[in-house]
Amino acid sequence: MQDGDDKKDGAETVKGTQTLMRALDIMDEVIDGPIRAADLARKLGMSKTTAHRLVQALKSRNYLSVTRDGFALGPKLLQLGVLATEQIDYVRVARPFMELLSERTGFCVFVGKREGDWSRHLERVTGTQRLRVATAPGDRRPVAETGLGKALLLDEVEATWERLYVEAKDGKVTPAQIQAYVAEMRGHKARGEVLHDSELGDGVRSIAVPIRDAKGQICIAISIASAAHYLTDDLRPGLAEQVMRSAELISGAVGYSGPR
Repeated sequence: MQDGDDKKDGAETVKGTQTLMRALDIMDEVIDGPIRAADLARKLGMSKTTAHRLVQALKSRNYLSVTRDGFALGPKLLQLGVLATEQIDYVRVARPFMELLSERTGFCVFVGKREGDWSRHLERVTGTQRLRVATAPGDRRPVAETGLGKALLLDEVEATWERLYVEAKDGKVTPAQIQAYVAEMRGHKARGEVLHDSELGDGVRSIAVPIRDAKGQICIAISIASAAHYLTDDLRPGLAEQVMRSAELISGAVGYSGPR
């Protein structure tokens, strides 16, 4: 009798898992926009009856809502999404990827965020080179002046680039300098990465790439930094590829799934 009960429990567990996975498949489809139950059944290879039963169950728990175009994300999912975003510890998520990037390149690795018109360094992993970058977690600079800051600005319009650059220079810039800065930012945006030479006269060069959240918005940025004679022009393409790959992995870890 015991064996029969175990088999029954096992079958019910498998069936329950399959039902759960189908419900999750439905929510994955709804992420891209409203969809009708019949279209869900066709795309997911299930009967219309099963699709209707599952979407009604999800709707009853507020995971789905009904629109004129079909089923859409419900208030419960939207609430969970907001809470998940608020609870993300970007430094904790990014740290393992930073350590791996530093190990592979030997350079200092930083992550930073934007605070209005400023960029703040949140975390640093010290590289293996003798010459170490002095920037420390907590340091803050005008966002238009740093490699991390420029990476954080890549989604902004050109008027914002210009304003932030002028403010960072206390208005002491010529029209030609403004044009050069905006042109430089266009190039960074086109490549998806920033090659930055420090303006502090310390000979530091960095490569920075933005990291995106579940909404596709830039939330933080990652960079490697070293003396310019280590981070040379001939090494830059390969290093930039590694930084971009790290940014992609961190973006995925905080919920970004690519352009929709």
